[in-house]
Amino acid sequence: MLQKCVFVVTVFISLSLFANEKTADEQETIYWQTYHRPPGVILTGPSQGKGFIQQVLQLIINKLPEYDHQMPLTTLARAIEDIKHEKYSCHPALFKTVEREKYMYFSSAAVVNPTNRVITKKGLFDNYLRNGRIDLREIAESQKFTFTLVKSRSFTAEIDVVIAQYMREEGVFLMSNTDLSPTFQMIELGRVDATIAYPFELNYYAQNYALSLAKFDIYPIVGVPLFSVGHVACPRNEWGKSVIAKIDVILAELKSTKRYKYALTSGWQYERNNPLFNDFYQHEFLTR
Repeated sequence: MLQKCVFVVTVFISLSLFANEKTADEQETIYWQTYHRPPGVILTGPSQGKGFIQQVLQLIINKLPEYDHQMPLTTLARAIEDIKHEKYSCHPALFKTVEREKYMYFSSAAVVNPTNRVITKKGLFDNYLRNGRIDLREIAESQKFTFTLVKSRSFTAEIDVVIAQYMREEGVFLMSNTDLSPTFQMIELGRVDATIAYPFELNYYAQNYALSLAKFDIYPIVGVPLFSVGHVACPRNEWGKSVIAKIDVILAELKSTKRYKYALTSGWQYERNNPLFNDFYQHEFLTR
């Protein structure tokens, strides 16, 4: 009987050591939660791997040789759930929100890009323009228009508040797929009125899916800056805190370099010579 107990205890200790060893190995791996979202992340097609977020992330990864870096294919909703459940997962470019800060640590600003715009069929919102911009709250409160939006996607705090408070549920169609080609095609055909997306996303799909840019209007939104920043996000635990601390050191080194700026703007080169963008980059992005 004593021998049997010793055997059981020995097996238990061995399994415990194995479990601890496995956990240690996992801690040395970062699962970068990426999903096909051109032109930021491109996982299929001839431009695979050349998304501007992928290029920026690779510069960061090059400075983190102590980790094994994995790129599982996922969705935005799954990425957020994995981080929320404190898995060894990070996202390379998320908006910082009050809700997300409850379960995520955020790096300093890691990416900058033109903000989300209202994209609609040509001429549909002509009567709602305010100095070339759209008042999204006025549009939402009118309850005259339908939107299609990506599920779990944050569009910046200002836009998220309007969506939550003023858009009626029956007028919003949520997509779990981050391929926006169906959205733009439905707008072009008049099956849905509008979406909220980045201008470079429409440009990408127009070039790759035979959409006509001449059939769309792209409007900045009242109260939303022309440019916004995103952050690397990791779980709000000791592991995530450690990873973010290392990334902050790397970003302080890289962000002011021409190489980083060109990688960041590779999906929307037309902004490189925009004085407004360069001023934002110098005085906002580099200081956050």
